Amino acid sequence: MLLFCTVFFQCMPNFQPDEDDNRLKLLILSGKNNHEWQKTTPLLAKIYEESGNFEIEISDKPDTLSYENLTHYNAVVSNFTAWPEHDYRMPKPAEDGLMRFIEEGGGFVLFHAASATFYDWPEYQQMVGTTWGDSTTHGKIIAHKIVIKDQDHPITKGMSDFWITDELWVSAGVNSALNVLAESLSDPSNGGRGVMEPVVHWKEKGEGRIFHNILGHNERAIKNTGWKTLMLRGTAWAATGEVTIPVPASLSDEKPIEPKDYSWGETDTTFALMNNGNIVWQYNYNTIKGKPFFHPVNINKSTITWLSPEDHPWHLGIWHSWKFINGVNYWEYDQSEGVAPFNFLGVTEVRNIRFEKAADYSCDIYLDLSYHEKNGPDLIKEKRVVHISAPDKKGQFFIDYIFDLTALADSVELNRTPLPHEKNGKNHGGYAGLSVRFNQDLFDPTYINSDGSLEMNHGKPYPWRYYGLRNIKGTKVGTAIFTNNHNLNYPEPWFMTDDEDHPFYYFSPAPIFNGPHLMQKGEAVNFKYRLQLYSDKVEKQMLDADYEQYLEEDKKF
Repeated sequence: MLLFCTVFFQCMPNFQPDEDDNRLKLLILSGKNNHEWQKTTPLLAKIYEESGNFEIEISDKPDTLSYENLTHYNAVVSNFTAWPEHDYRMPKPAEDGLMRFIEEGGGFVLFHAASATFYDWPEYQQMVGTTWGDSTTHGKIIAHKIVIKDQDHPITKGMSDFWITDELWVSAGVNSALNVLAESLSDPSNGGRGVMEPVVHWKEKGEGRIFHNILGHNERAIKNTGWKTLMLRGTAWAATGEVTIPVPASLSDEKPIEPKDYSWGETDTTFALMNNGNIVWQYNYNTIKGKPFFHPVNINKSTITWLSPEDHPWHLGIWHSWKFINGVNYWEYDQSEGVAPFNFLGVTEVRNIRFEKAADYSCDIYLDLSYHEKNGPDLIKEKRVVHISAPDKKGQFFIDYIFDLTALADSVELNRTPLPHEKNGKNHGGYAGLSVRFNQDLFDPTYINSDGSLEMNHGKPYPWRYYGLRNIKGTKVGTAIFTNNHNLNYPEPWFMTDDEDHPFYYFSPAPIFNGPHLMQKGEAVNFKYRLQLYSDKVEKQMLDADYEQYLEEDKKF
């Protein structure tokens, strides 16, 4: 349950937690900040709720707090800053009530600018430990490494160092002794001092606990797995003094992948390869999202895929989709007039699916699919084969695709959003086909093209392309897609994006990038690809060799 209170005391009587609900009760303070609290507060609430450990209420009127109100909660989380009113004070009942709540055992959690307020309230300033002081500065938002300094505290125990793209405070004003959990080196080339700056710390006040995370400037930072892990575990500790929320595999220093630890995982809509209880890859089908897709896909415990990001909820990790078939949208969900997602005008339907598992933990997936308008007759039938190779010692593997499509209607047009020079054209036109949307934790994109060039080169044709990034631990990971020389419009143009602000990392060989393809009844078209995953830095010579191996192996089929 998520309640947003415009006036705290007015909606307080409606908050009646289930007595059998073991989730911790949190009150998020919001409503004012010199950052985009309208975006970050709902995102924070979503992170808490989706963890399954917390129940959330939001107040945008923290000055209406009272001790009696706060006794309904295990912890208070602040995303509130009165800036630019540096001398702002809450009414005395609100200030006294918050301090009494904490001193008697309540938790208090704050992040980023929530400490840079109440400058004339000494007790608050001493409690939060650091703030934006007279000498505090920051450089540009860049990727920087967060070093876990205290490996013994319940919040950070078992958690590895990680990278985040965020703002780093330099010379934060320190009000009292800090118990630092994590820190980051401020780069002199980016306005830093060349020293480790505290970014996460804790304190105690009476019987209560305070957790302060200076990171979290914007949505991108808040989506980072390391940031989320610190906030979830830090909030649980502030609320109870204990932490039972696990550290994700991507941030854990647990034992490496071992071949003996592989196993299969299966439900009525998913099929997965597991290693020591962690997903290596998962294939999803017959879900509310419509099309079959891979997510999560992990390279050596590093998730590379992103499922349904807010900017494009129809992006499904690794998936295949046409944009328009006979003018009907098969790519996106119909969200007109407030219609909820997953209402499809064009349907990609899985009619049959079969999995063949091998002893070496490779797998073949056989699918029969149909394409039709909602409640309409079939326009195209497809035979699809997906082969996932056995992982090697580094956890690397490849995915082979074979798409065989046959037109069932008298005329079938595969089309896409037009290009800028065409009628109704868009700068983002051209996409359709096999696609990869990379995970939000990844950063620092690089490219290698089959001609040896290293630029993104959106829209240019290549037999193969490599898209590399660094993962949350700073290690290079990447994906190459090898196209088949018998594919329609070979070598296919590529749709590429690398917007680091959102982030929006995406690539796709797009056979109809430059124009539609018309099929007559009974006509067939065939596409083949290999998607190869890498966990280390690669060179063009290696990619050339892997591409030639793919073409040689394809001759056997």
